[in-house]
Amino acid sequence: MPLSEHEERILAEIERQLAAEDPRFVARARRRRTGPSRTLRLRLAVAMAVVGVLSLIGLTFNIAFGAVGMALLLGAILLGATAIRERPETPTPAPVPPDEAG
Repeated sequence: MPLSEHEERILAEIERQLAAEDPRFVARARRRRTGPSRTLRLRLAVAMAVVGVLSLIGLTFNIAFGAVGMALLLGAILLGATAIRERPETPTPAPVPPDEAG
């Protein structure tokens, strides 16, 4: 059920007041958490790479160790690359309703 114009104005006023009173809370509330943090993914990538290298060393005992090691190394490279390429989150300013802009 859509909001009436009056309700939208009241909601916009509440948002402005909240942004003025506590901008840190607004910035935290606007952040999108879509998965593990960047540092966690980097740590996981390093751990996967270490285990992958150890598995490759185990290649002398069994070919399956080598295959697992290669898969872990590939996964570590991909995970690390996506974590490095991701931009750090920057807080976005609260939007101004169109009827009050300008």
